[in-house]
Amino acid sequence: MGIVRGSGADKLLAHLAHQHGILTSPLVGTVLLLVAVVLGVGLVRKVRRAGGVRRLGATTVVLRGVAATGVVALAVGAYVNAYAGYLPTAGAVAQLVQPAQATTGGHLSSVQIPAPSLGIAGGSTEIYTPAGYESSPGRRYPVIYLITGSPGTPADWFRAGRVDSTLEALTRAHVIPPAIVVAMGTGAGAMEDTEYLNVVGGPQVETYYTDVVIAYIDAHYRTVPDRAHRVVGGISSGGFGALNVGLHHLDLYSTILAFEPYGDPGPGSVDRLLGGDLARYRANSPAEYIRTMDFSQPVRVFLDVGGATGRDVTAVQALARDLTARGQVVRFRVEPGEHHTWSETAAGLPYGLAFAGDQLRQGR
Repeated sequence: MGIVRGSGADKLLAHLAHQHGILTSPLVGTVLLLVAVVLGVGLVRKVRRAGGVRRLGATTVVLRGVAATGVVALAVGAYVNAYAGYLPTAGAVAQLVQPAQATTGGHLSSVQIPAPSLGIAGGSTEIYTPAGYESSPGRRYPVIYLITGSPGTPADWFRAGRVDSTLEALTRAHVIPPAIVVAMGTGAGAMEDTEYLNVVGGPQVETYYTDVVIAYIDAHYRTVPDRAHRVVGGISSGGFGALNVGLHHLDLYSTILAFEPYGDPGPGSVDRLLGGDLARYRANSPAEYIRTMDFSQPVRVFLDVGGATGRDVTAVQALARDLTARGQVVRFRVEPGEHHTWSETAAGLPYGLAFAGDQLRQGR
């Protein structure tokens, strides 16, 4: 099968970007809400027929009330999930119940890559090797490094982002070569936001990603260990992290995929993460330093944002404009109607991976 080009590629990307299962539909929440209403109405009728709560039995009333309330809670959760797209498929639910299970022909494993000297205790990392990895011992693979948002875990890229199934579909169509995916932790647990910086007095997350994780992956997996075959990407604060880390280390990454990124780590990070140092803040704000930085090597940047996010679209477009003005290859996309959610990233990911594929196929 040859490389899918033109309208064929466009159709494939559009199909992958708009895969909507029943779990991303408000139908589930609506059905659950109706069930809760039926349970509630039924309980009220039973109480009336019995002549009051005391005659029906307090225990019966409480149990039925708890059941109705529980279904309401499930309905709310279903509506939230339909909006955010965190569990888009039954396979994603299965991964939540039984982690480290790939939904495709590849293999997904959880490893710990600790770096105590950098303040990284656990170093939880999800590593995906594509179909054929074990049966092709002489083959080496490019690597796509991904950073989750905050709060979040590395497994989110497989549950909510569907990166494994999307990557394999694009690989079968030869839009992108088979690749290893490394979903990296935040450096400080699922709930604590480091903005993926070298935190003053805290975890040195940027150094951990660039010095420790890459070295570990290159030592333990059959990678092509050069910048031309490395991609770094992220969502939300992880999108900012991918952009900031990637631009700081042009010698390590040739391609950056930033979904819903920010142009700076946020003013609150000055004191909370950077020791009150405004110079450090500016040095970690792509929106400020892109216009004057030294592009010692060219970089390809994919920027993706939801069309319903308002000012975010303008801010991300400004980043695209600044990078383009500095002579870098930039692809800027707006996902119509999408908010700042995993649904937005899942919609943009096929296009981002195809963008990365252009570089990885050339490999130079």
